[in-house]
Amino acid sequence: MKTIKFITVIIILFTVSCKAPFYTEKIPQQNSKAEGIIYSLPQAKILVKVEITKEIKQKGIFSDYTHLYFNAKNAVLRNGTKFFISDISIKTIPITDSSQVYRIISPKNINPLLLNLSKESFLSGINLSDVQAGKVISQQNLIRNNDVATNVSDYADISLYSVREVQYDTIYKDVLRDSVMIKVPIIRKKEVYKSKAKQAKETANIIFRLRDDRYALLTGENDGNNFPDGEAIKLMLKKLSGLEKNYMSLFTGREMKVKKNYQFEFIPQNNNSEEDNVLFYFSEMKGFTNDTIYRPVILRLTNPENETENIGFQKIRTDNSGHYSGIIYRIPVKEKAEIIFDDKELFKTNVFIPQFGNLNIIPSNLFKDKITVEFYPKYGSLKRISK
Repeated sequence: MKTIKFITVIIILFTVSCKAPFYTEKIPQQNSKAEGIIYSLPQAKILVKVEITKEIKQKGIFSDYTHLYFNAKNAVLRNGTKFFISDISIKTIPITDSSQVYRIISPKNINPLLLNLSKESFLSGINLSDVQAGKVISQQNLIRNNDVATNVSDYADISLYSVREVQYDTIYKDVLRDSVMIKVPIIRKKEVYKSKAKQAKETANIIFRLRDDRYALLTGENDGNNFPDGEAIKLMLKKLSGLEKNYMSLFTGREMKVKKNYQFEFIPQNNNSEEDNVLFYFSEMKGFTNDTIYRPVILRLTNPENETENIGFQKIRTDNSGHYSGIIYRIPVKEKAEIIFDDKELFKTNVFIPQFGNLNIIPSNLFKDKITVEFYPKYGSLKRISK
């Protein structure tokens, strides 16, 4: 997500006097075209990012001959595919709460007041300088790249030898000579595909030759006077190791991983002590799915301390005209967010949910003196009041 840059979008001139202080009124949701000095309180949208890895095991075409030539302990013995959840992250982003939009009204303009808003019309401060208003920024979100899977090479693609060979067969033909039938041997030549055992032996010999060449480079035992050094020998060793790895995969097989990222968005609405929300269904054989026959991956929000009942703020009252005598802000609630699968906790963190918290007010009479107020725009909560 792009970094939210808080900028001063409105310079408001209004006063606070004993007789006519400014006040705030709530704008109904259906009144989307209201005019005036308007700000809104944020609510949190939860973003859950899940990385699912597909693990592919593919045995080599010479797997039956691996232990004949090599002491490979991690050879793949059978083909298989398996999915697993490899990474999870949870974060919140602020979005406008359409049920908490307010308009500031001042009957007279005597003392200037500077209102700092974000581009989403969230309060970032009052009477802040431009330097102060730019202190709060949101964090960027990083998305991982997917790995690329490669197949086990075929013998015909990388072998130094032909997959076919000449084979000689001896057949006997009956020939009449001097009134006597005799059998005359005839040699017949034909091309046939090499047996898998022979292909395996040839490939093993190539691997041993590659190892000999690499050893000669490392020990300086190669023929000739033009011995490579520096970057040249590094490149040659790297190429030899890559070739050996390709040939060895014909025996040991390969394990490949392909990663795919999914993002789920959720706006909490009900402030219960515990709330479960199904993100998706998961299968070790199929991976991500919406088929309900598989087990669900759940986002669970819990508030074990029941903070909303213990904050201690009284309900904000309005006057007879439905006006608030000050600036309305929020006190967000901290919730524990967990990702649950098969009754096991895969990930947990704490998140602040503004819409679960109470509202509070900064009285307008407080602004008789020149004070500055800072807010956390992401949560709509108060950060600092100072002169």
